[in-house]
Amino acid sequence: MNTEAAGVQNEATPPETSVVAAPSEVKLWQRVFYGRNGIRSGWRVIVYVAIFAAALYLLQNALLKIPSIARIIRSARQGTLNPAAQLLTESTTIASAFGAAWIMSKIEKRKFGAYGIPLRGALGKTFWLGIVFGLLFETVEMLLISAMGGFSFGTLALAGTELAKFAGLWAVGFFMVGVFEEFLFRGYAQFTLAEGIGFWPSALLLSTMFGAVHLGNPGEGWVGALSVAMFGIFACFTLYRTGNLWFAIGFHAATDYAETFIYSVPDSGLLATGHLLNSTLHGPRWLSGGTIGPEGSVVDFALTLAGFFVVALLFPKEQRLMARKIA
Repeated sequence: MNTEAAGVQNEATPPETSVVAAPSEVKLWQRVFYGRNGIRSGWRVIVYVAIFAAALYLLQNALLKIPSIARIIRSARQGTLNPAAQLLTESTTIASAFGAAWIMSKIEKRKFGAYGIPLRGALGKTFWLGIVFGLLFETVEMLLISAMGGFSFGTLALAGTELAKFAGLWAVGFFMVGVFEEFLFRGYAQFTLAEGIGFWPSALLLSTMFGAVHLGNPGEGWVGALSVAMFGIFACFTLYRTGNLWFAIGFHAATDYAETFIYSVPDSGLLATGHLLNSTLHGPRWLSGGTIGPEGSVVDFALTLAGFFVVALLFPKEQRLMARKIA
């Protein structure tokens, strides 16, 4: 080949250049609503809450159209708990919370169990460990308050069939409370927000909201709301260490049950009918909690802090289901 001719040819023929299309400009609304993993977690939580609120509104209004049920539900809104109202209200709230999460699971193409309540292990060892720990927690709390002069056990208020009936009804009722409150604040919302802002920031945010919601209870106060928020952080810690909500549900149900039925004191400012004892709280408010109940006592804060160390010993490593993937 004639190299000179080839050189002329190369000079005459400009090299081919690839044309790279400029990336299309991302619109503002896309940046607001979408992230690397699709719809941003905050918007998904808002959609979840909207579905939950709509479902709850429809269910409760349907029940309020039945006069006998309406009387039971309205009685619970006056600051006094009763088993029938508890079972009715918690049934509607659980159905609404689970239904909204099920819809979101289909949209997000995830299994429902990813949101903290897997069927595998349901009511298993971890749950019963939470029950035992919750009963011990509340028993130690009331014994300490009593030893310092802030609580008197009094006499038995129930016996025979009435005792068995209310013991069973409150057990079911507070199990439902544990399921609903743990799932609403530490289930779908915790899982989803953690994808966006991290596990512990979302835990702090949702636990603060959890405490604030309780301020609507008659007899509740800011100290009690702070105690509830602290419990929320503790429940998130158990979620982080166990990988699901079963321990937290058991602990939550057992402490509420022991506080309300067994030791018969206010629970977040609420009193209940059909309790075991004619007990009384007295002495300084920092000790007894006053109208708030033991949750407003300094003893409750101290024992909750101790609870973190106990759970750390029981579950020395965080589990992968919800914690490590999104922390």
